[in-house]
Amino acid sequence: MNDRANQDPSVADTADGEGQVEGPRFSYAVGALDRSLRRNLVSILRPFELTVAEYTALSLIRRRGGYSNAQLARRSFVSPQAMHEMISSLEKRGLLERAPSESHRSMRHTHLTTEGRDLLERCNVAVNEMEQAMLEGVSPERRAEVISLLLQSARNLRDIPASD
Repeated sequence: MNDRANQDPSVADTADGEGQVEGPRFSYAVGALDRSLRRNLVSILRPFELTVAEYTALSLIRRRGGYSNAQLARRSFVSPQAMHEMISSLEKRGLLERAPSESHRSMRHTHLTTEGRDLLERCNVAVNEMEQAMLEGVSPERRAEVISLLLQSARNLRDIPASD
């Protein structure tokens, strides 16, 4: 490894089969994208009075209703307690409703209301515009490859035990 890579965590020496090539770490690039994406999403969602976590939860519910609060929390990257509060808040705003599960008496499934679907659709238009700008010049095939790579990376990390 060269001196720059030793000093800068964003730079890694990676083998390319013909020697060492300096370049950004994958984790650094993903982190930089995450920060930029989050900043843009916060800005886009502010006029709709939604947080990124609320938008994520509404999107998940729209895609496949019937999630429990625990399932929504895992998929939205928030704690079960935070999800419970978020669901209560969104329900009070009339964006979703909960109904008892047919299979589990103690579980309630969450579904979007008409108002929730309408708000989510308006948000999606704005998010789609941001994603189009972000992926300008990237072919649909490359987009699919990148999505596949990122999802596979996330699955691989889930399989690694976290150290305390």
